[in-house]
Amino acid sequence: MTANDIHDAIETFARYGVPRERIFNEVMRARYLDYVLFLNPENVQYGISIDDLYENMKRTADKLGMYEGDADTYARVYTLALRVEPLVFAPEMPTAPAKVHALLAEAVKKAEAAGNTVLFTGAEEYLPYLAGIFQDLGGKRIAVAVKDGIWKERLHYVFPRGRAMLESELAEDTEHYDYIFDFETDGIAAAADLRHRLAEKGVMDVIIPSALLTKEGDTALAARRNLAAEKKLTAFYDTEIGGNEYAYLRFAGEAAKTVSFGLSDFSDGAFRGIDQLSLPSETFIEADDWNYDLYAFNGSPSVQMLLSQNIVSPDFTLGKVFSDVPMEEIETDLPQISREAVTDSGVRMDLAAHVREKTPAVLRVLAAGDLVLTTVEGHLRTAVVKEPCAVSDEGILVFRPLEGYTGEYVKLYFDGKLGELFLATMKAGKHWYLTTSRLLRLPIPPAGKETMEALTRLCDERTKALAHAEAAWREAKEESVRRMVGK
Repeated sequence: MTANDIHDAIETFARYGVPRERIFNEVMRARYLDYVLFLNPENVQYGISIDDLYENMKRTADKLGMYEGDADTYARVYTLALRVEPLVFAPEMPTAPAKVHALLAEAVKKAEAAGNTVLFTGAEEYLPYLAGIFQDLGGKRIAVAVKDGIWKERLHYVFPRGRAMLESELAEDTEHYDYIFDFETDGIAAAADLRHRLAEKGVMDVIIPSALLTKEGDTALAARRNLAAEKKLTAFYDTEIGGNEYAYLRFAGEAAKTVSFGLSDFSDGAFRGIDQLSLPSETFIEADDWNYDLYAFNGSPSVQMLLSQNIVSPDFTLGKVFSDVPMEEIETDLPQISREAVTDSGVRMDLAAHVREKTPAVLRVLAAGDLVLTTVEGHLRTAVVKEPCAVSDEGILVFRPLEGYTGEYVKLYFDGKLGELFLATMKAGKHWYLTTSRLLRLPIPPAGKETMEALTRLCDERTKALAHAEAAWREAKEESVRRMVGK
């Protein structure tokens, strides 16, 4: 529904005596009554009278409240409630990123090709898209699992043709599903338990935060080993959603000979898996490791050489000496930069926007010495901040030195041949797939105090010279224009 559609619906409901805060109750009631009443073949054939509809409305009053208008007006409420998108007026409705929608579109394709029973878990993470799932899979038996009992009850009314349950009830569930989509927020052990809910040749897709996938502990380790031993994992895609890193795991209905590792691409608005490495399932079992970096690095012979020769070590990473600067809601009058302000020579403060009034906003606040990393028209840009500023663009990542190491040193590394090799594992074609967590896990070469100071001076001197040259060139272009037009 568009904003105008929503506004018009609110006004129409109000004319029928339904205030904004009661609309969702009427939506739940209408969809539930529509299902229950038309289970009766006679109603399907002959329809239902306004009086019968009104009497059935009264029977839901204990759960959904009483509609106070007359029967004729309620018939209009019922009709309108069936026309609006079912969850638009739900209270405390969470949002869901477009990338999750793209993953769900993939899930629907898998579910369509599977048998008759399908299960979607972790549904709080994608509630705005549930109506589309029920519409696209209308011929399937759909079950939806949530954590909150309130949403279980709401979904029971809104999608009465399906089945709503709590995730805590899955252990007692006796159904076996031909397809499961799991947006996992508890841990890899919970995802592994869902394998027992699959039919004999059922398939499953799991989207899980990378930190939960690789979490330490005996329970998580046993779950990962059991999943690997089944040899049904066919693909493992490193995935960025809302600035956070996820693993997108795809499980087949039969044992697979190989496992593909790659990146999730959403550049065209739809999901596309970009494979970077394929390994025999036996090799994956022997590796006993679900850290994506291992497979990303193994997909690059040059990176393998650097690691094997101990030029860099996976044990000494950017995250050992830098921390990320997260977005936070803050009031500040600092100048704000955009991606275009990040250049090879530094951060161009002449392109910064100066906010005159202090207004709360979600920003990263940058300090002198921070390392900034972003992409501009497909090109990676790194720069060291020289004066405090702020940024609202989630695509500009910021790292702050913790001890000894400097932004200049890491800039030289990332811009040079060594760092480029590791950064390339986060790129496919023209697109970069950058996440803070993966960048913090990238190995960097250690350096003593003398080397650190020398390279910091070198970077500082050369970027200043480059900035002067860039400014002189911009002035030359401006002067040329003035002369060409006779001014």
